[in-house]
Amino acid sequence: MENLDLRIQKTYISLIEAFEKLLHEKEFEKISVQELCDEAMIRRPTFYKHFLDKYDFLTFFIKHKMNIIFDRAFQNLENEEDNFFILVFEQLLNQFDNLLYLIFSLQMNADIIVELESVQEYGQRMLRNHVNTGEDNSDITMMNEYKGQIIMGITIQSVHWYKNNQDKISREEIIELYKQTLEKLG
Repeated sequence: MENLDLRIQKTYISLIEAFEKLLHEKEFEKISVQELCDEAMIRRPTFYKHFLDKYDFLTFFIKHKMNIIFDRAFQNLENEEDNFFILVFEQLLNQFDNLLYLIFSLQMNADIIVELESVQEYGQRMLRNHVNTGEDNSDITMMNEYKGQIIMGITIQSVHWYKNNQDKISREEIIELYKQTLEKLG
């Protein structure tokens, strides 16, 4: 986003902050474009200059959040012994419940399946870039892609499970359980 015109950056930041505030208050389906624009203090035509509809904005928003999560994980990689996926998992645990609920519930909403696929492809590409060993062997590349897919699934399901069971298990315990699961994958 840093490469964009300053006015566009400010518009995006206002929309993101307004959307997060509204998500704390209500579900995505109940948020209108007008309400988002009012909260962000931008005009509706400005919104539509950048996004087709609220689903298009949602795709942008999720990609933005994924960038933040992956960037923080990369920044926190202090040595080779740190596990990138554990750092991503910890970042996901830090997200507020409505945001996670939104991401998980999107998988069931047929209206935005195309948008979700583009977000999923984006996440897969980011994981693929991390898991890639740099070797040019197609068998190794395929195994790494497969491993990334499996880990991504485990990560999402583990966060979802934890959010539904956090009264029964501590954050430290779920992180340790997640670490053990990754170790078993080798």
